[in-house]
Amino acid sequence: MKRKDFLVHGFRFLGLGTIIFGASKYKASGNDYSFAYKTHGCPVTPTAEEGPFPYPGGEKTNPFFRSDVRDGQTGVPLLFYFSVVNTNNNCAVVPGARVDIWHCNKDGYYSGYGRQTGKLGTQNHVGKTWLRGYQKSDSKGQLNFETIYPGWYPGRATHIHLEVFVNKVLRKQVQLTFPETLSDKIHRTPLYGTHGINPVRNDSDFVFGNSVKDLVNETVSISGDDTKGYISSYTIGLDL
Repeated sequence: MKRKDFLVHGFRFLGLGTIIFGASKYKASGNDYSFAYKTHGCPVTPTAEEGPFPYPGGEKTNPFFRSDVRDGQTGVPLLFYFSVVNTNNNCAVVPGARVDIWHCNKDGYYSGYGRQTGKLGTQNHVGKTWLRGYQKSDSKGQLNFETIYPGWYPGRATHIHLEVFVNKVLRKQVQLTFPETLSDKIHRTPLYGTHGINPVRNDSDFVFGNSVKDLVNETVSISGDDTKGYISSYTIGLDL
């Protein structure tokens, strides 16, 4: 799925009190993914535990500098845009920040690990690298990942993991979730239907459910459809 196919929908949505998208100048043949970002309040992104299944050996050893992390995994396409800002400096952009991403596939399993027990039984994905990678923010503090909408595994709400490094120092561990109505809709589609709807709601998840305010800041903005894919956005607020 090329970025221009995602962008057919335009940016017709509002963030959760933090981002508003304005007009954009997108060059389909280039690498210009700059947007008219406007931050409102620019809250510090809540810190979460690293969570399960980081890159084996630690994210600092992750060799996958890539924006397309799908690596053969099927699922509803998802294009993720991130902006990194310094909440301690009037929300100034943070260029050169390294952002690592990892999440489970549509069936609830992670690459790189064996003996994972899920709804489809125990699976071994040692040596696999799908749905992992990192990017560095550009001069405008922006970066993007091309991935798929994650599935889920027992005991957790649907989520993704991030780690943010500035000058090679880990400054933030993040877990983000999605609007439940959308997750339920996608998890009913044929690609995800065998697994079905996630019974764990965001507000009952042990990571997201401990604060209503944090849950708002940990839920991504997203727009699109199941056929052509979704665009999601999130501003990572660092207190540097």
